[in-house]
Amino acid sequence: MVEWDDERAEPLEGTTRSLTARVRARTAKEEEATREPPTPCILVVDDDPLICQQLERLYALSGYSVEIASSGEHAVKRLEAGDIDLVVSDIRLPGMSGIELTGWIQSECPDVPVIVITGHADISNAVEVLKLGASDYIVKPFAAAAIQESTHAVLEKAWVFTEIRHLRRMLKDRYEFGGMLSKTPEMHKVFETIRMVSATDVTVLIEGETGTGKELVASAIHLQSGRRKGPIVTINCAGAPETLLESELFGYERGAFTGAEQARPGKIEMAHGGTLFLDEIESMSLAMQAKLLLVLQDQKVQRLGSNRRVRIDMRVIAASNVPLEELVARGNMRSDFYYRINVIPIRLIPLFHRRQDIPLLVQDFLRHHPLTQKKRISGLSPQAMGQLTQYNWPGNVRELQNVLERALVLTSGRIIERVDLPAVSPIARPEEKPADATRSLKDWLNEQEKQYLIQQLERCEGKINLVARSSGVDVKTLYRKMRQHGLDKRSFKRQEGIEGTSAEKAAAGANGQVWTDGR
Repeated sequence: MVEWDDERAEPLEGTTRSLTARVRARTAKEEEATREPPTPCILVVDDDPLICQQLERLYALSGYSVEIASSGEHAVKRLEAGDIDLVVSDIRLPGMSGIELTGWIQSECPDVPVIVITGHADISNAVEVLKLGASDYIVKPFAAAAIQESTHAVLEKAWVFTEIRHLRRMLKDRYEFGGMLSKTPEMHKVFETIRMVSATDVTVLIEGETGTGKELVASAIHLQSGRRKGPIVTINCAGAPETLLESELFGYERGAFTGAEQARPGKIEMAHGGTLFLDEIESMSLAMQAKLLLVLQDQKVQRLGSNRRVRIDMRVIAASNVPLEELVARGNMRSDFYYRINVIPIRLIPLFHRRQDIPLLVQDFLRHHPLTQKKRISGLSPQAMGQLTQYNWPGNVRELQNVLERALVLTSGRIIERVDLPAVSPIARPEEKPADATRSLKDWLNEQEKQYLIQQLERCEGKINLVARSSGVDVKTLYRKMRQHGLDKRSFKRQEGIEGTSAEKAAAGANGQVWTDGR
């Protein structure tokens, strides 16, 4: 029985604030949404309804959120949700005992502290659960002050883990989608596009740098579509020579070529009823594009060595590390094939342009990596996080994961104090030049904008619509910027016998001239 009275059970506001005030939003919008700090959640495990009722009342008055479980088995199910910050359990429970429950918590949820309730006759058992990893024990009958003091001390000691759990819940509710995390508006537009296209069977083209998460996007589209019960079959078009790629895609009959000892279905047939994900499609040859185009148009596939065409029902998602429009312009991709796969384009921005997502990605990685729990690592130091946010990440999210995994392996403490990064300029991309200290910020920014436009115009050979799309601006804005910097699209169009540097072409355009190599 709990000995307490209502007048003495004052809310522990200071404790709750000290545990949760550290969890703060990073943007003005988040601050508005999280003005009230999150409340630690306590799970009371006891088969005595009266004790459960009294503890629930005491903790509620103290400013905590309270859950009740009448058995160890019920507690395990509740703990699997991952949002319990403290367990207060009786040792004597029906079925799974409090000792067994404590052992399970230390194995599966080692960052959740445990306070055990015991009688005078069970002191030896209390010592046993302390050896198993319980944080404290209370002997019956006990006063409200004893419960408050023990709870305060245990939660204060475990505040780092409490903070991480609340941050995880916030991330999942606000920024997580299909295994991807972001708080940037550009990525949220991507999430919304995924939601819309998932309800259809249209072909999707995902473009982005290496390591930006193209396969995650493909998986998210598949898992939210009506085809989620079917397979998602992935093939890397750059991972095999053309002859092998053809047999992998189309399959073959027995005797179709030397070594074909038995018939085998291709990836296209295997994707029947599901999704075919073509990664690094920019590596596919023109001949293979023509063969695949026929399959996409007719929804029929013919194995090598067969004269029979089999009908298939699949959705196609393609991914590329480079803008496919460039390949079409250079003649390295068929225009009809390009238009067939580019029904719904999704462009992923590099991690370099979404630095505010790095803390979210770090927390998510630590949450899922087995070494985090095994070594009881609670997070990164401010210095280590600063290193990560300053780096340029040419390998994007995949490189970030590799760096974090290396840090997890090498760290000896519970806080990752530093991370090992390649010896690259922390802020600027390799192609960027340091600013001239004698120039004003406005002049420097104007020059950077001009050089960027020159590069885009040169890359796209003066095609305004293509430049506008790749730059993320509308045509009207692009023309205005070009006039501002004295750039003429004619200076960048490919002409026979024309040569010259970007700067020379830009200068010619600024004077209203077309570059003619002196002629």
